Amino acid sequence: MAHLASFAISLIIIVLIFGMGQCRNVGKLEWESSKGYLLYCPCSGRFTGQVEQLMSALQFSKALGRVLIAPSFINYPCGRKDKHNHFGVQAPVHIDRNAYVQIDEYFELDEIKKFYPDVITMEDFMTELAPLYWKQGNRIAYCSNGLADINNGKCTRDGNPFRTFWEDQGIEFDDSAVWTNLYFNVEHTGIAKQWKEAFPASEHPVLALVTAPVISPISTAVEGLQHYLKFKSMIREPADEFIENNLPKPFWGLHLRNGADWSRTCDLLSTGDYPHLLSSRQCTSKQGDSVTREMCLQSEEQVITDIRYQLELAQENNRELPKSIYVATDHVAMEEELQTAFPDIKIVTWGPDLDQKDLFVLTQADDVILNCVSAFSAFVKRDRDVNEKLVAFFGYLDPEKVLPKVTRSPPHEEL
Repeated sequence: MAHLASFAISLIIIVLIFGMGQCRNVGKLEWESSKGYLLYCPCSGRFTGQVEQLMSALQFSKALGRVLIAPSFINYPCGRKDKHNHFGVQAPVHIDRNAYVQIDEYFELDEIKKFYPDVITMEDFMTELAPLYWKQGNRIAYCSNGLADINNGKCTRDGNPFRTFWEDQGIEFDDSAVWTNLYFNVEHTGIAKQWKEAFPASEHPVLALVTAPVISPISTAVEGLQHYLKFKSMIREPADEFIENNLPKPFWGLHLRNGADWSRTCDLLSTGDYPHLLSSRQCTSKQGDSVTREMCLQSEEQVITDIRYQLELAQENNRELPKSIYVATDHVAMEEELQTAFPDIKIVTWGPDLDQKDLFVLTQADDVILNCVSAFSAFVKRDRDVNEKLVAFFGYLDPEKVLPKVTRSPPHEEL
């Protein structure tokens, strides 16, 4: 009997352990009725653009005192490969739907909570709280009157990701709530109070915004939140190993944007009417400065010329020259051309198949030359800024360079 009792106890322990391993954070969350919740769709841009939305949402949620339900990152089909990536993970063969990656699969959630503790993942919210406290029949989508006016008075929209995001999260809205004269810039006095008065948590427990609470360009305060974004070890460790095995130090990093879609975006600059485009304010900060096409898209000759200029500048400042250069790109790395132009420097690339790996390697470089217009480059610049590392931009290396001036804003701020 003693043996049976011992076996029974052991079996119970095994079942409990197995259950804990299978059920993610079950029973961990409590409903915060006095605070309320904030949820949004990261419906604009790819990974680095969605990171900016996350940082803005952190600031917005903290100002309103609401719990932030951090949405999953949207990984679009054309951004995934049907083969093993460099981390050995098998991607699906048939890639025709969005994939969703939780925030805590990319970033250390505990680090983010050092800025604002009230952050939970969408999966945890939908698994633990929504079935009890945000049931179907009481789910309201929130948007501005500007969006509702062009959408038959409703906040929900068709298309990818505007509808697919919510559907894939198992969310169907029952009604819309439209606001007028409310703005996302909670750094301005009184804005957060206006939101609290318009949508108190007691009456609007889950503020589900159909767009991210972001202003463009993001403010200096929001940029500083990059300090709390620390990649998970599954990203850092293989990248560190790659650096150790392939990049003799000191090493520099380059970010080249030269895909066909990017070239079409840069064609907009040929008119001379754009004082800014996408993330270009990271290097055109002066009033009236206009971003140029060469700051957006670089030829092989310009890339080589700019690298030479940066090497001469480093030599003048008695800085050690790079033994290797890492190239991150969305299309063509120019690896052979760069190796021919700089035979004494090892040129290395890792392929355009995982943004997070490229981002981490660029943040670790001794020096970088980035793309002024790209949000991908903006992620790297913010990280290097908060860690006091050097940054330069293609087409804008000369500190005495005078940019063209324009007096009017472009018709569209985001593309």
